[in-house]
Amino acid sequence: MDTINKIIENGQEIEPVYKKKRGIVLLREVDNLIFVSGHGPEDQITGEPLFRGRIGKELTPEEGYAAARECGIIILGALKDTLGSLDRVERVVKAFGLVNCGEGFHDVEHVMDGFSDVIADVLEERGYHARTAMGTHNLPNNNIPVEIEVIVSVRP
Repeated sequence: MDTINKIIENGQEIEPVYKKKRGIVLLREVDNLIFVSGHGPEDQITGEPLFRGRIGKELTPEEGYAAARECGIIILGALKDTLGSLDRVERVVKAFGLVNCGEGFHDVEHVMDGFSDVIADVLEERGYHARTAMGTHNLPNNNIPVEIEVIVSVRP
């Protein structure tokens, strides 16, 4: 799986460490469910956006797809860090995505397919999920193009 969030230290690729924000948790585990906070396509060390702008204005639909794919990679990394292995993921239950749209851009489904495709590629049938995709006109962190949150069921 290709990822933009690669960290090379002493010539070796290492896993990113996820920054914590005051009052907000990366995820919350309740019984056999994990609620993952919204993630944008951001460098997991610096927090800087990997993409900025609205799809259909500053960014192409293909760049939006790539940004949503990056969100999926980041979320998978967070789950792996928390669970120790993605083998514990029973299924991705629900994904909710916000797509930052320029005037006249309506193809939010295509952008969110970047997320859904990478989740299904990695987790196969366990990655098939219910999904809501909404267009918006403003997202945090200097106007990131996509923000995605998920609910995941896990095995003990």
